[in-house]
Amino acid sequence: MKKNIQSIGISIQKEKEKGKEVFKRLQAPMLKYGQGMQISLKELDFNTVLAKENEEERMGIQAPKDVKVLHASELSLEEQDWYWEGLISYNENKLLALHQAILNDARIIIIPQNINCKEPIRIKSHLSKKAKAETIIVIVEQNASATIIEESYSEKEAYYKSQVIQVYAKEDSSIEFCSLQDLSTQTYNFTIKRGRAERNAKISWKDIVLGGKLAQLDVQTSLICPQAQVEISSGYFGKATQVFDIYSEAKHMSSNTECTLYNRGVLCDSARTITRGKIIIEKDNPKCKAKQKSDNLLIGKNARCDAVPILEVENDDVSCSHGATITHLNEEQLFYLSSRGIELESAKAMIIAGYLEPIINLFPSEEFQENIREKIWKRMENEKL
Repeated sequence: MKKNIQSIGISIQKEKEKGKEVFKRLQAPMLKYGQGMQISLKELDFNTVLAKENEEERMGIQAPKDVKVLHASELSLEEQDWYWEGLISYNENKLLALHQAILNDARIIIIPQNINCKEPIRIKSHLSKKAKAETIIVIVEQNASATIIEESYSEKEAYYKSQVIQVYAKEDSSIEFCSLQDLSTQTYNFTIKRGRAERNAKISWKDIVLGGKLAQLDVQTSLICPQAQVEISSGYFGKATQVFDIYSEAKHMSSNTECTLYNRGVLCDSARTITRGKIIIEKDNPKCKAKQKSDNLLIGKNARCDAVPILEVENDDVSCSHGATITHLNEEQLFYLSSRGIELESAKAMIIAGYLEPIINLFPSEEFQENIREKIWKRMENEKL
């Protein structure tokens, strides 16, 4: 199957050409989720994104020796059919077509059968200028397991960062995909994550969103066999006029499947977020367990959060719950810290950091958790909260 790999693999240039054709005919998406809940794309110049296409910077990937890391040109014909657009289609909307039109880096990570990776797979992505699109496909074979730690950074001049991630978890496998998005607050960011979990497989998505002028995080997973599980956890810290669009979806396509959707964030100044969680349980799938929760802390009168939990449950024999909280700074906590000689701004920063701890503690390794804390503290430095 893999003879003459270069002649049968994915051609990025051809994919880009197809993407540009699809992009031309599609209309810009309307990010409208209800009355008063709309995100404007009027300041995003699609032509600027196309003109600033970046061909230079690539992801850096470090993986244990048993893990395979391939380029798109190394996919077999069978793998192309199963995985390249197995969970997404670039015809879905203009943003996905734009992703394909400027795609400059695509990697496929394969964790072979029965391999339990002791060390994490590390992915680092940097964008200095212009615009960039990355695709990552992760295939976790039967009875394999791994943790992926991905970090994204950009300079102030960076205009646009797009990312598509697909995860295929086969029978009895487990994958934890952890992302730290630390882009510039001047960068537009669109991240699409899709997962498919087979029998007794588990996918854990963990995200921290800190950067982006407008950052959209869309995570969806299909549970297609009994005992499949997914956990989607998203944390965020926004300031100034940042806008976050956070969406989590779990689709129970089989009985005896389980999901947890959880997001927690802090918004300062005039920052805004729309958080949406959607649980779908189909009619013939009993014994499913599902829960979602959204917690938000607002600092200042102009910060805003819209939390929209959605349940589409067509079976009575399930356990399903949802909840959302929106709170403000606790004056008693501020008074207590001030009475101990801590300045007001420092006291606020301590409360914010403490509020995000439940989500940070979900991430693997103390080293990575401390890295997240440092990034959050750095963004709070010299800011009037």
